[in-house]
Amino acid sequence: MARNNSDSPLFDLLQRSAVAGVGLNAGRDVYKVSKDSLFLLIVAAFTLCGTAYGMWNMTRGHDRGPIGTFFVTFLLNAILMGACLALFMLVFLFIAPFFHSWKGEDPLHDVAVAGLAVQGVLAVIGLALGFKERPRRTAARKVERDNAAFLASNGFRNVGGKQKVILDRDGNELVPDDFRADAVVFKVRGRRGARAKIILDGQGRMVSYVPA
Repeated sequence: MARNNSDSPLFDLLQRSAVAGVGLNAGRDVYKVSKDSLFLLIVAAFTLCGTAYGMWNMTRGHDRGPIGTFFVTFLLNAILMGACLALFMLVFLFIAPFFHSWKGEDPLHDVAVAGLAVQGVLAVIGLALGFKERPRRTAARKVERDNAAFLASNGFRNVGGKQKVILDRDGNELVPDDFRADAVVFKVRGRRGARAKIILDGQGRMVSYVPA
């Protein structure tokens, strides 16, 4: 029995893989760190980059409703930036006595201003990067929604389970075989050598289905 397509990992894969060329997907490098330095690296990254990350994540664009936008996009990022700023300033103020012994005066004001300036620069950088990325993400999300509508309107159905199989309008079982820039190619179960295709435009939008 066919199931709700919105619950299908395969449908989600098809919608997202087709728009990879839009620039939404980014490569990820994995680095190995020792257990002794991991905590310090996390704290350093949190205090130094948390403000920049919060501004970037707040402005880069998300596919959320009004409630999700307020609580996740804005409120959580605001809390993150506030916590990072507080921790960052505590570290800066902690080192103020060292400057006192070096300069022979009370540098608390100068240290506080310097810390706020650093966080301000990081916030501006995060804001700029977020706004720069926003058009690409918005375009990619629109293409994903269009692809979901295309699959539904053309009678593609999810068969459920863990099998990476979908059904076309005629009941053919399709297995993804190749994700190309111009098409998603499927093997047709039970028909050796047969291939079906969903044709894509230049932005990864599904435009037509070519059965086997």
